[in-house]
Amino acid sequence: MGTNIMMLLSLMIWGACFIHSILSLYLQRSLLLPEVPLKENTPTGIRIMGAITMGFGMLLFFGGFCLLAASPEMIAEAVKQMPPQEQAAINVSILKPLGAVFLVLSFLLTFNANLSFSYLKQWLGKQEQHHQQEEE
Repeated sequence: MGTNIMMLLSLMIWGACFIHSILSLYLQRSLLLPEVPLKENTPTGIRIMGAITMGFGMLLFFGGFCLLAASPEMIAEAVKQMPPQEQAAINVSILKPLGAVFLVLSFLLTFNANLSFSYLKQWLGKQEQHHQQEEE
């Protein structure tokens, strides 16, 4: 009974989404309260974690789309190709609702990442204006 690599990868990706959300909250706080500085590495963290979040969102979108687009015959054929112990664990009736959940999650994650990129662009513009005013 070894380490489940897929479980670890899933936890890392969900962790990246969580960290991205926390960094976005710090960014929003800094936008609302300019006197509260943003840490130097936060913009880079938002970019990196946002890219991971967007990639995960795309993966969820394609997975959800495939689950919703698959016909019952295709699903039955795919289940037949699985080992018997895995066939017993699959509940075919839950796959379509699971596809819908994947699609909703993908839209939420992608929207959140795009919104934080927009806030980051706004914050960088304010920082540039602030530096230009200091130079004058």
